[in-house]
Amino acid sequence: MRKCMYKILLCVGMIAMTGSASAEDAYLVDMHASPHAKMRPIAFESVNWTDGFWADRYDQTCSITLRRLWQLAADPDAGHVLDNFRAAAGGQGEHAGTDWQDAWLYKWIESAASVYAKNPDPWIMERMDEAIELIAAAQQEDGYIATQITAKKKERFTNPREHEVYSMGHLLTAACMHQRITRKDSLMKIAIRNADFLCENLGEKVWPSYAHNPSAIMGLVEMYRQTGQKKYLDCAKLIVDSRGTRPKQGGIFSKGPGIIGTDLIQDRVPLRRSTQVVGHNVFFTYLFAGATDVYMETGDKTLREPLDRLWHDLTRTKMCINGGVSPVGRGLSLGKDPVVEAVGASYDLPAADSYNETCGQIGNFMWNFRMLAISGDAKYADLMELELYNGFLAGIGLDGESWFYRNSLRLDQDYSDLVGGHNFLPQRVLPGRKRICCPTNLLRTLAQLHTYLYSIDDQGLWVHHYGGNTFEGKLADGSVVKLTQETAFPWSGKVVLKIKSVASSDPFAIRVRIPGWASDAAVTVNGEPAANTPTAGSYLYLKRKWNTGDRIELDLPMETRLMTAHPKAEQLRNQVAIMHGPLLYCVESKDVPKDKDINNVRIPADIELKSAPASDLPFGIQVLEGNALYLDERPWDNELYRPLSSTSLTEFPIRMIPYFAWANRGPGGMTAWLPLEVQ
Repeated sequence: MRKCMYKILLCVGMIAMTGSASAEDAYLVDMHASPHAKMRPIAFESVNWTDGFWADRYDQTCSITLRRLWQLAADPDAGHVLDNFRAAAGGQGEHAGTDWQDAWLYKWIESAASVYAKNPDPWIMERMDEAIELIAAAQQEDGYIATQITAKKKERFTNPREHEVYSMGHLLTAACMHQRITRKDSLMKIAIRNADFLCENLGEKVWPSYAHNPSAIMGLVEMYRQTGQKKYLDCAKLIVDSRGTRPKQGGIFSKGPGIIGTDLIQDRVPLRRSTQVVGHNVFFTYLFAGATDVYMETGDKTLREPLDRLWHDLTRTKMCINGGVSPVGRGLSLGKDPVVEAVGASYDLPAADSYNETCGQIGNFMWNFRMLAISGDAKYADLMELELYNGFLAGIGLDGESWFYRNSLRLDQDYSDLVGGHNFLPQRVLPGRKRICCPTNLLRTLAQLHTYLYSIDDQGLWVHHYGGNTFEGKLADGSVVKLTQETAFPWSGKVVLKIKSVASSDPFAIRVRIPGWASDAAVTVNGEPAANTPTAGSYLYLKRKWNTGDRIELDLPMETRLMTAHPKAEQLRNQVAIMHGPLLYCVESKDVPKDKDINNVRIPADIELKSAPASDLPFGIQVLEGNALYLDERPWDNELYRPLSSTSLTEFPIRMIPYFAWANRGPGGMTAWLPLEVQ
């Protein structure tokens, strides 16, 4: 049974313990007992960043981002988040902000607990306790909690756009993380009442499509893992099973303004019969991630095939080169439903109009982590890496306290043509009474990133991602392994794994991922070539009796690659994007001469680009430098078309920065796709 004695404590009422910064066997996604997971998670405390890019970003997350987002949440004129809970508890004041404003606080608590595990600052514990008291006061007697409804004295479940179940899902996830790290039950008691409410009401009373933004699936499965209560898993399964079985159910089309339609929420056909990804990027990534969680616990094979099929449809025909999964800001689906922040038709991949919401790319990261856990296939870790460096990392400024919702791949200096409300603003912004979901989603992901680096299975240790860190964790047999990872990744492809100590005298396997971009990778063990040949896009299997002092060295060639798109992707035809190692690069108008328009920059097919340190950017960022071509032509004044005339191409020096680092030096144009010039 799943942690039986621990679960009994939950049912009879747990005794709150003093907060601890090192809770044994605390997991981010607690799949360690999931019967259909191929690999097991590492304990939260097993990994510590040491130096390099991710150590610096993590320190910033703890010292700047976490505190800034609390400050904004507590500010009545900015986030208004805490005041919403006070209003819902019967205090004075009114609700302000979005219908999903509550999720800001829940994701902040999850982030704070994650940071507290490594940095037991009393301020963090005090703020979590303060927040939980407010949540408890706002919760209704039957377990329901949604300040946007209670504070306004509105009827429950009359409009799915009010996101009641969405915010509750984040409450459940936060409670699991909070209890695992702090060993306190204060938030878990609230979550149990709320999860019980969902189990009692989702179904015939409230159609499960009210979980159209389905964070509740992952939250309920995690509650099952934490408490052992099967009804939570059954409720999660109900949401998955109901999607697409009764389209247009629950007043989605008939009440109130706005857009929530069949395709937007992946609701036209049941998930098991779906062949196309069609809707909102967060809605479908959370749905698929939750369905993968359900598969891990049930082994329902009828879920595995559609998940594989939908992954292929998304990644092979509808995903942007940076991992963006919502190329369409506003449009029509294949079924002619209005959609926003969504995928489009196959190969409909605009650059300038691409939306690519940060939260959707985090959702894709979480889904691929779960697909990796059930399969062991390196393609999922490759996609996680793509999202990590080029997808959602661009969503937070290098200052740690400014954010993007939209991650376009081309923008002119003049942003005036980008209209349509707050979701379409391209500049970095602070969250407030709008724009609230992505900042805290980024916060929790970066605070928890170290837990994604490694996994365990019956044969040994998996190494998924690279960055300077130490690992001290248990293998499946309980023996402890300590190792260090020394690397300047992502600026260098040299990675050294050193065995510091090993308790087991038996041979065990270490699998190291060879990224799909790392052709001609080389791996040595104690200076000798590995027995097996490393292959790009796979895990290299190394099994032996490991001893203290053993070294695994990876040489992952960091080559520059000119990437082209499928010929059916018309918007990208005859253009290239530049990747170097795991990183997508772009050109900002600041890095070309002032008299030159980035729209007229051309990339020669034989361009040579070299890495160089960037003195004007932090975190050891390296740029690419070389010579590009510039098209000299007369201005396009009052013309849409004109006859082709002779063109003059001149060579000029170009500087490219990592895509994640753009828009950090003031306003200006940017492009990740550039016309190709073949001479």
